[in-house]
Amino acid sequence: MLSKINLTVDKCINILAILLSLISLYTAFFGTFETMAQRTMHLSFISVIAIFLYKTRSAEKFPLLDLSINTFLAVAIVAANIYLMMNWKELYISPFLDLTGIIMGSAAIFILLELTRRTVGIALAIIVLIFLLYAYFGQYVPGFLGHRGYNLERIIVQVFAGTEGIYGIPLGVCASIVIIFLLFGSFLEHSGVSNILLALTTSIAGRYRGGPAKVSVVASGLMGMLSGSSAANVATTGAVTIPMMKKSGVEPAVAGAIEAVASSGGYKTPPIMGAVAFVMANMLGAEYVEVCIAAALPALFHYFGLFLMVDFYAGQKQLHGLPKDKINPFWPALKRCAPFLVPVALLMGLMVARYSAMYACAYSLLALWIISIGTRQLKLDGIYKALRDGAVRMVPITIPCAVAGIILGLLTLTGAGMKLSQIIDFLAQGSLFLTLFWVMIVSIILGMGLPPVVSYLVLAALEAPILIGMGVTPMAAHLFIFYFCALSLITPPICTTSFTAAAIAGSNPMKTGLEAVRFGIVLYTLPYLFVYNPALLFDGDASRIIYVVCIAAIGIFSLSIGAQGYFLSNLNWPKRALFVVASIFIFWTPYFAVTLAGITILAIMVIHEVILKKKVNVTAAV
Repeated sequence: MLSKINLTVDKCINILAILLSLISLYTAFFGTFETMAQRTMHLSFISVIAIFLYKTRSAEKFPLLDLSINTFLAVAIVAANIYLMMNWKELYISPFLDLTGIIMGSAAIFILLELTRRTVGIALAIIVLIFLLYAYFGQYVPGFLGHRGYNLERIIVQVFAGTEGIYGIPLGVCASIVIIFLLFGSFLEHSGVSNILLALTTSIAGRYRGGPAKVSVVASGLMGMLSGSSAANVATTGAVTIPMMKKSGVEPAVAGAIEAVASSGGYKTPPIMGAVAFVMANMLGAEYVEVCIAAALPALFHYFGLFLMVDFYAGQKQLHGLPKDKINPFWPALKRCAPFLVPVALLMGLMVARYSAMYACAYSLLALWIISIGTRQLKLDGIYKALRDGAVRMVPITIPCAVAGIILGLLTLTGAGMKLSQIIDFLAQGSLFLTLFWVMIVSIILGMGLPPVVSYLVLAALEAPILIGMGVTPMAAHLFIFYFCALSLITPPICTTSFTAAAIAGSNPMKTGLEAVRFGIVLYTLPYLFVYNPALLFDGDASRIIYVVCIAAIGIFSLSIGAQGYFLSNLNWPKRALFVVASIFIFWTPYFAVTLAGITILAIMVIHEVILKKKVNVTAAV
């Protein structure tokens, strides 16, 4: 009896997920519904899927009671969304709730908190609860953070009965754009593209020293361009590349760290970046393609820096490439991969031509369907799984975006945003560098254990205006915050991507996280570099962009040597320190004399190491 009930529930979840995907595809091709209708419908589907998919601990001990409670929660959240969809226009004109409205709004907030606890973790749920209590008991908060306090009706009106809370821009972006891009990535995955790309990258990088690790970097970079998700990257490429690295002699913690850093680039690599990029475009009032263009060079340097770190590690450990029989021939691999590059090229071309992100993704998806079916890579079972997975993967994105809307609405209501900004301004004492430093610290701390989209939304509202007011370009300010929120995925003590990779590698999670910080050292310097040099975001004339790109490449080369402690041979600590100092000088691009001094130090050190290597070789020959 119980097994039949569970089977029925699973079937219902699958039907709801497929139905949501089909509705979302319809709106992508034929236009979205009315604003509140689109958002309430999307949240209703996602909430019901989350309620039955993410079960509580009591599900095994008291299955019937758990099913009854979940059914009640599902009915309540759908009822709240239907109520709002039918009454939001009247509430917009006269924002006063009757008893029914207060009950519906309270139910929606409570259920979203519970779903946040289930899907993301209790940390975010507690943060949202603290903000709700702060809004209600503000008159009892001492100091300048205190405010007059708001009653239950006013709080519910702010976060439920309008577009400044739960149903704000973050949820709107999820309901209209993000789900289409996730479906695109899901169809790519179920078309077997990940295996095809892995075969291609093996043929390109597998023969060189540290070949399996370099395959991981290249494959994760390509998959990151298509999936926009670090978790999906680790799950797909990591399941193959991590065991491959371990067999070649890479330490388990290092193998997990390399995959974690490579996979974390999925959030930052065009053309399909994470949900944050779509939200950022809305907050900037820019087109998504502008965010992609700005993020292109930093994403390239992300993988360039990691590739260098892997190469130096392989030289240090004397790791070799893959055997010839394990390497796929290049041209057959490219021939298999080429058709699937067409939808990606179409996506990029349409966005560069200034078509909307939704339109570009929809027609690129159509091209993918035609190619996948024509090459017999996508069958009926694959279509079913792609539609289901695309919607299910929206759950840990949509729920955090909805509760992030609660935080943003309460920051506006209480004025806490301006007050918290004043704290950072006081700590920095007007220094741009110190402001960037404190923004970095707060971004990483808040990002720990939270999805990047949530920490970015909160911090962009608080910190971006400060940076912009100090002369930082809006794109650079938002990308700076975004980068450090995303870096929390690989930064201990709570680094979810590193922990996921560690589970596959069978290594110590904390050690894997620390290794990820070392291999991803370049990522902690890039945001500072593009804030002081917006040309790295394609903001400036061609000569300036070329200059900054060259300087960045040289500086990253020097920093990678210092961080890994190897160039042509192992380096002692004084030499490593000199390479790091040289990189800092090189990055100091506003002052050409300092940059030139750094390049000079690097050149001397490199020449010195080359001479030493030649002497060692001569001695060994004798």
